[in-house]
Amino acid sequence: MIPTSSTDVPHGFNAYVAEHNKKQLKFWLPLLALFMLLLGVGMPLWEAQSFLLATESINSFFNFYMVYVLPLAFLLVRFILIKLPTNNTTNLVCLFVVSNLLVAQHAAMITLSVTLAPLSVILVTAMAKMMILRIKEIVYVWGFSVITGFLIVEIAQDVPIASLHLYFSIFIMLTWVLYLGSDHYKTKLLAFIHDKEQWKAKKQITLQLMELEAQKKELQQLIGKDALTGIFNRGYFDQHLRDEIKRTSRSSAPLGLLVVDIDHFKMVNDQLGHHTGDVYLTKVAKALESVAKRPADVVARYGGEEFVLLLPDTDKKGLEILSRHILNSINKLDIPHPIQSNLTVSIGGCEFDSHSMDKVAFFERADQALYRVKTNGRNNYFIAS
Repeated sequence: MIPTSSTDVPHGFNAYVAEHNKKQLKFWLPLLALFMLLLGVGMPLWEAQSFLLATESINSFFNFYMVYVLPLAFLLVRFILIKLPTNNTTNLVCLFVVSNLLVAQHAAMITLSVTLAPLSVILVTAMAKMMILRIKEIVYVWGFSVITGFLIVEIAQDVPIASLHLYFSIFIMLTWVLYLGSDHYKTKLLAFIHDKEQWKAKKQITLQLMELEAQKKELQQLIGKDALTGIFNRGYFDQHLRDEIKRTSRSSAPLGLLVVDIDHFKMVNDQLGHHTGDVYLTKVAKALESVAKRPADVVARYGGEEFVLLLPDTDKKGLEILSRHILNSINKLDIPHPIQSNLTVSIGGCEFDSHSMDKVAFFERADQALYRVKTNGRNNYFIAS
């Protein structure tokens, strides 16, 4: 359904119309001025071939009007238009001046029997098609222009000009202009509504996609969490390990890995029970998170009593410092153990080497370092070179 009044039009359409009409006037007025200038300069050439009545005074008049008056007037209107704020009232006033200047030329040409009179009609109707005007605005602009033409012809003629033929001609011309302008207005309005609806639809789709992406990330994070300890699980760690290896291969930034294993954890489950074992696992996980607390650090439960820490931008020296912090944090917990004074962990680690390692070799090197610690007494760390 097409809106029927200015209050019914979509928000922003009036501003769009004002901007469009101003651009059209700014673009076409210089071209119109140039066109009139060329016609005026060439007038002596084509008027000499005309079989209609023409005199030297008429040629001089139109030459002056088309070479000096119209081009300068159109350029002046354009200059004023640029300086004034962009709104429909300003555009209508400028269009009113231009249309009256053209109709004045048209009326004078008809009165003086000059051959090119139809050109001014073509220009007026073309401007009705270029501008976006409501029916009442078309009536204001072209209606007053017709009155201007009537007055000029009435003044120039010595005999009455009113006739049925004249009224019929004016009616046909105004009907044609109204049809062109109204059709153009409806076309532009429908296009604006369509574009606005498309923009709203695209915005809604974008928001929905963003929401889905956020939900996807949240779901992935939930899926990647270990149900017992609340830290990341092995699946999340494996995926993140691949991503970090790709990143560090491109940037040559260091990437560290620590594998942490609780010493003699089987004895905890066997003698203290699995519930106590679950409590111990949770405490160890929290202690590891308190050490590796940078946003990019990943602490995950790899399986059973084994944990992994993936540490971007961390070299061998940094891994050694973090390992000592982990040992101290676990010792400070003072967790009872059935076969030793308190619960301890063993740590093995290494720094990634993009030239000699892939994902598997990277993890195996850290795991071998862990095995070395466990065979040499546990409750210690070793970072492989």
